[in-house]
Amino acid sequence: MDEGRAVPLPASIAAKVKKHVRVYGTFRVEEGSNRLRGDDVFSDVGRTNILMCSLVDRLWRGARKAAGITRKITPHWLRHFFASAGLSEGVPVSDMAEWLGHRDPRITFETYAHVMPDAPERLRNLMDAVFTREAELTLPLEFDALVPAA
Repeated sequence: MDEGRAVPLPASIAAKVKKHVRVYGTFRVEEGSNRLRGDDVFSDVGRTNILMCSLVDRLWRGARKAAGITRKITPHWLRHFFASAGLSEGVPVSDMAEWLGHRDPRITFETYAHVMPDAPERLRNLMDAVFTREAELTLPLEFDALVPAA
């Protein structure tokens, strides 16, 4: 069973979630049929933490209407926005695949390749900047292990 994923959350949204939890608290769920033990922000109408897509959609439409948002933005649209925004700004496909729950990063790449058409140009610009010493590239320590010893 999927235990969930850790997904980066913008500080502005994290602050709103923290405020919501301070005001309303969390929903405590004990393990059982259709239940995953834990403290959750949301529950379904059966007071479980297994949210059905139809319920999420209905709640989203109500929240969108209450906020005065007239544009047809769906939860699935938000998922695509998240992926497209990250990938278009250089977030690695492997990271995005993990956050989206794709078992294979090729799924992510095939779905969102159209938002990364400038990747070759960005790489060329980066390499030019490094090789002309206009920029310094800092690599993670694990990178050293990939380079064979001389």
